[in-house]
Amino acid sequence: MNIKKLLVGSLVVYVASITLCTAFVYKKGKNFESTLDKSPDSMDESITFGGKMKLLNGKVMRDLRVGAFSGGMQLDLTDVITDKKEYQMDIEVLYGGLNFIVPENFNVNLVDHSRFGGVSNNTICKDPENAVSLSVFADVNFGGINFENPVTAE
Repeated sequence: MNIKKLLVGSLVVYVASITLCTAFVYKKGKNFESTLDKSPDSMDESITFGGKMKLLNGKVMRDLRVGAFSGGMQLDLTDVITDKKEYQMDIEVLYGGLNFIVPENFNVNLVDHSRFGGVSNNTICKDPENAVSLSVFADVNFGGINFENPVTAE
């Protein structure tokens, strides 16, 4: 067997598989993005093949959908305005990562389905008497999600 033909054949298979994977992730991201609420008050976010940091200071908190497709994003919800006691967040991750910074009065409840990925809730609700419940439903494939409180200087 000719080694050169074997190497060229392997390279062709590798390039084809990377191209197919990239096309799949791109299509999945665009399909998710098309379902997002596009109203001016919406907090829905999506990232496909990139990175993003979003500060949502001063916005009124709403139920939201967030997606990361071969990219990463950080959403800072530290100074959102809450007018309800319960909110819901739907998350989809495919080869990506999400980091959420939530206020100290948020009680984060995670329900996740992870395949080759991880979900971490590093939050502490410091005001349980006046807690705002954030129910998170996450579907994670080859990626990760992290929830944390803001870092405060003491």
